Amino acid sequence: MTLTALEPAAALPPTSATRGALPTDAVLTEEHLTEVDILRIRAALAAAHAPSTLATYAGAWRRWERWCTRRGLAPLPAHPSAVCAYLTECAATGHALGTLDVACSAITRSHRDAGLATPIAHESVRRVRRSLRRLVGTAPRRPAHALAPAEIRQILAAIDRGTVKGARDAAMILLGYAGALRCSELAALTLADLDPQPGGLLLQIRASKTDPDRRGQVVGVAPGQHPATDPITALDSWLILRGTAPGPLFTTMRGVHASGRIRIAPISPTAVADTVHDRAGTAGLPADRITGHSLRAGHATTAALAGVPIDRIAAQTRHRQIAVLIERYIRPAQALATTSSRDLGL
Repeated sequence: MTLTALEPAAALPPTSATRGALPTDAVLTEEHLTEVDILRIRAALAAAHAPSTLATYAGAWRRWERWCTRRGLAPLPAHPSAVCAYLTECAATGHALGTLDVACSAITRSHRDAGLATPIAHESVRRVRRSLRRLVGTAPRRPAHALAPAEIRQILAAIDRGTVKGARDAAMILLGYAGALRCSELAALTLADLDPQPGGLLLQIRASKTDPDRRGQVVGVAPGQHPATDPITALDSWLILRGTAPGPLFTTMRGVHASGRIRIAPISPTAVADTVHDRAGTAGLPADRITGHSLRAGHATTAALAGVPIDRIAAQTRHRQIAVLIERYIRPAQALATTSSRDLGL
């Protein structure tokens, strides 16, 4: 690994202070660094992407490697023509454009990590990607179903809140819906992130998709109008069972003691999504399009139908691009209310 960015003395003439401190070309390599230096640098480089992003890239890279193995091609360094063939085959077999973009990002990352030029920058690959955007389209193939309040009530009615798991799931679903939270944000909440206020609850979101630099965001949750769907009441019920030990707010159900004592171990974002999906199916809802994102999408669309201004919805959902909020949530929710087909006299 050549660390050309670490060249504080490269532009200085040799002096008694700098002579012998660096190699003659003033470029630091691993042999000039301590093991602690290298570990710190690698940790800093790894922090450039969220763990979930790195896991997504790793999965995409494994799929690319398997494809290359079947074809007898080298995954690294990869030939641009091989990448073009892979992308067009993925598109032909029904993969969404987002999946193709992730594959390109994973291939680029692996090549750059190896000090190689990325084939994704080749003109032939760029032209194929532009063409696929027109052929495949950029809209989500099957967007998550936005849960309505009536569906949330149906899900909650099927949960036995007298059990530890039931209390946790009810609190998690209601807090996610009321706060318009992502699964990763729900899973990352800790007891220290709760700030009870006279008018409700403030949540400290320490890191999120729209806050990669971890500046932190605050999300407000108001008390519900009905006891069965009040997120504050549901959370209080869960906290009585969870206890006051520091750590993750929502814990895994693995290792729950027979006495009901809860092991303070974090739940994963995937487990949050699975909980929403499974609880919806148990309640009799068509769960094929209900995911963890259905909570966040349901908040946005329900708020839009209730006439909440876009700026208030955006402040809650923390979308960086208002256009995404409008096109994916606001306009679909309002389409039936505003359609001019009502005035055609049909």
